[in-house]
Amino acid sequence: MSEKENLLDLINAIYRWRKPIIISCILAALLSAGISLLMPNYYKAKTVFYAGSPDLAKPSPVGESDTDIDIYGTDTDLDRLFSIANSEKIASYLISEFDLFTRYEIDPNDDKAQYKVRLKLADQYNAQKNKFDALELTVEDKDPEVAKNMANGARNKLNEISQAIIKESQSKLVENYKQNIASKEKTKNQLSDSLTQLKSKYKIFSADGQGESLATELSKTNAKLAAQKSKLSVFKQDPIFRDSLTLVKAMVAGLEQQKISLEKSAALFSQGINTIDILQRELKDVGNQLNVDKERQKQLLSAYNSPFSALHIIQEAETPKIKSRPIRSLIVIGTTAFVFVLTLLWVTFMQQYKEVNWKRIFSDEPL
Repeated sequence: MSEKENLLDLINAIYRWRKPIIISCILAALLSAGISLLMPNYYKAKTVFYAGSPDLAKPSPVGESDTDIDIYGTDTDLDRLFSIANSEKIASYLISEFDLFTRYEIDPNDDKAQYKVRLKLADQYNAQKNKFDALELTVEDKDPEVAKNMANGARNKLNEISQAIIKESQSKLVENYKQNIASKEKTKNQLSDSLTQLKSKYKIFSADGQGESLATELSKTNAKLAAQKSKLSVFKQDPIFRDSLTLVKAMVAGLEQQKISLEKSAALFSQGINTIDILQRELKDVGNQLNVDKERQKQLLSAYNSPFSALHIIQEAETPKIKSRPIRSLIVIGTTAFVFVLTLLWVTFMQQYKEVNWKRIFSDEPL
């Protein structure tokens, strides 16, 4: 038999079975329509936002005023928000905040209650990046108002968790600065005590002017001593100065003692000045760094205590007016088309094997 004859036989079979086919399709359409009408309406609420830059939570660097600050976050920041949006924390928040066990009619005492409620939530909650590199967070629910509140609530919780992560990092940084400041304060006090002891030991009260002053005094004393010694030599040669000789001798002796004292002071000064200069520079450096650290800590504390947003909202979730599912027309059309194809396959099968003895096929006797 030719293919043409086979095709004509098939068309003829379909025509002969037209009434059962039509009736099956009508019944399928009516049944699917009835079932779809019993299905509840779901409404989808959507909120859209971009990641905020962590720079918004950072204080301005000390000594810099005009610093560029990024407003929008990078892909890494968006990925962080995406991870949090799909995390267990958001799911737990929604389950607790909106009493989803009751809403989804799940017994919380059931051993698989947590699995069931999360599975149901996963079917109605979705967070994804759109083509504009923004994060879309959608929630479906039978109640449009609840869908809106859940979407906005999830977004706000996402912002809160993201802020907490950044605040935790700031808190650790503040604590590090606190420890560094305490360590530098201790070092500063130790340097100050050592410097005081060295100045007392070497009799140095002013490292900047004392050396010059000692040199000047010693030079003046030497000059006076030389002059008095010359005068003493003249007075010894002429008896007329006998009465003044004792006074000049006393002045020479005094100047010699003064010279010895100044030389000792100069020697002490020379021994200690280098060490004292080093300690003074170290003390100054530590003090300057300490002031910078304290200012930095103030800025960090100010930033830590100041509110900021971890995301930029583009679209608030609003109460949806049109249901998202079920699309009843598609259900009816799809079901009817499926039954139609199924009946055509059945007619084709029956036409192809119409001459087969089915009783013999399903018997214990060999063919």
